[in-house]
Amino acid sequence: MKKKIAAALLFIGLFTSMGLPEGKEGESEFTFARLYFNMQFRRGGFYNAEHQVPWEHDYPFSEDLFLTMVQEATGVHTNEKSFKIVQLDSPEIFKYPFLYISEPGFMDLTEKEVANFREYFNRGGFAMCDDFRGNDMYILENEMKKVFPNREFVHMDLKHPVFNTYYTIDSLVMPPPYGNYAPEFWGLSDEKGRLIMMANHNNDFGEFWEYVDKGQMPFKPAAQSFKFGVNYLIYAMTH
Repeated sequence: MKKKIAAALLFIGLFTSMGLPEGKEGESEFTFARLYFNMQFRRGGFYNAEHQVPWEHDYPFSEDLFLTMVQEATGVHTNEKSFKIVQLDSPEIFKYPFLYISEPGFMDLTEKEVANFREYFNRGGFAMCDDFRGNDMYILENEMKKVFPNREFVHMDLKHPVFNTYYTIDSLVMPPPYGNYAPEFWGLSDEKGRLIMMANHNNDFGEFWEYVDKGQMPFKPAAQSFKFGVNYLIYAMTH
């Protein structure tokens, strides 16, 4: 199935948690690093239907498909098992220039995490925030204010080069994988204008990547989410 999806994408132009499976990085140029961060408790608890806490939603199936697509469609040397869970308060994050963050609306960053995050971005790191909606954007903004008090998220438009780094994105309009949300794209940049974080608000690329391979997601928006993800990655690798 993955090979068929990759072929279709090509045709249309298209940086450890106990008890969880770990990928094998090997000699890959790119390792998909999922961020493990301190969380705030919410009414209703942490767990989804798969008994996953927010930061691990769709793990490891979204990694599996995305890495396969990256290998097949871009030529970046990686493999479907080249993924890793990294803790934000660990020096290990500095090994991975690209971080994937699921459900950032649950963030409750510790002092050590704030310091590490700031150093990570100052060293040239990039993060993609995914799988969050509604007022969670305000929580993400407040948490990032701890990291960079004088920086603001901006509403992204197609003029930004991140939307043309590999694929040419011609529209920011797309349906989410579930719910009646209107996806938005927000970006946070450093003092030189380099984009350091992309936020897929009211959207869930990880959901698309997990379930399209199981035949449970429509192909067109799933392919669109993959193009966004690849562009973020190539931007992170080249800026």
